[in-house]
Amino acid sequence: MTAPAGKEPCQIDSDAAVIHQAPSRSAAKMGIGYRDQKCSFHGCTRDVNWARITMKASGVGGWIDRRLISTARETPTRTS
Repeated sequence: MTAPAGKEPCQIDSDAAVIHQAPSRSAAKMGIGYRDQKCSFHGCTRDVNWARITMKASGVGGWIDRRLISTARETPTRTS
């Protein structure tokens, strides 16, 4: 079963992962996700280095290093 666009389930695969306002390590920090916390995956940058997510429990959204999450899909979807 495929999730609707913007509703792809994901989870944090790192002890602590910083959620940024923009796809850059120097961008403002919006929050932190912790291992096994659930999120929604909305797509990623063209280079597939950053994923746009929203944390399920807190509603905090932003960009996270793509290597720090896992999704149900094998191939991430790019955002425009």
